[in-house]
Amino acid sequence: MAYENNVNNFMWYPWLNNQYKKIINFYNKNKYSAIILCNSTNDNSNNLLCYAISRRLICQNSNYYKSCNTCNNCMLMSNNNYPYYYKLHYLTLNIQKIRDIISNINKLSFKQVKVIHITNIEKLTYQIISTLLKIIEYPPSMTYFILSCNNISIVPMTIRSRCICWNMQIPSENYSIKWLQTIIHNKNEIIIRTSLRICNGSPINAILLLKSKLWNNRYILINQLSHALLKNNMLLLLPILNNNDKEIIYLLITFISDIIKLMKNTSELFLMNLDCISKIKSLLRINNIYKIYKLWDNLVNCWYYLNYKNNVNRELLILHLLINW
Repeated sequence: MAYENNVNNFMWYPWLNNQYKKIINFYNKNKYSAIILCNSTNDNSNNLLCYAISRRLICQNSNYYKSCNTCNNCMLMSNNNYPYYYKLHYLTLNIQKIRDIISNINKLSFKQVKVIHITNIEKLTYQIISTLLKIIEYPPSMTYFILSCNNISIVPMTIRSRCICWNMQIPSENYSIKWLQTIIHNKNEIIIRTSLRICNGSPINAILLLKSKLWNNRYILINQLSHALLKNNMLLLLPILNNNDKEIIYLLITFISDIIKLMKNTSELFLMNLDCISKIKSLLRINNIYKIYKLWDNLVNCWYYLNYKNNVNRELLILHLLINW
């Protein structure tokens, strides 16, 4: 879901305005002298921001911050037909594709603006990174490189050292709640605040979570977790963990994290699952903190492998996690 604002005539989120203006100010001063890397740990409309910047750079009659939306380039961008705007996704990107694009760009006029936007730069293979480095070291004339990622800590230093890095800030929790309450009318504040905390403060992901079947499965998960801990048999979690997408592992991590916080006498104000506090408290009587720590550690490792390692057998990984807690 997305909404319009006054930066450009396309779908937008209001908290992106300040970051957008800062980056455009930077480009107005530096032109083609730098490559930018937009990092959004919380998946806070990173790619939308990059697209807005691309539109402004490609516009033929821009008015400082705004693209005109009427020139030929803007019309082509609106119809996804501008031939020199390349949005490349890590799943479909390969070495030959990069070489072909650069070969095409080098044949164009020096006055023709080109934009290459590569998403999820942190997930590119070593071979693709090496090829990309050769190009961004000496970029073709009138060519902008806009890179985006969700975890800058694992972006190779060889890439980071050649970029101007922009860290996108999430809106404050209270601001996000007020904005979400104008969008979602049938949820109370505790539910909205819970979804925000689970989504690391991202209002966009909070909406998606509340509308997904994962939200209802979350309540099934806490009941299954309670049953598994009571029986001292984590294998009882296998059906629900194996029959949902990998995000269910993350939800389990949030429950275990809240149990640990309460074991450490942390205030309830700092919990994530605010709508399940009574259920979480009931689990304190049947656990020892050392086993819970081990379960949390195993879950985090499992989450890492599912997100950043290829060709992982998910069922075996989850089975190993549940047996060794």
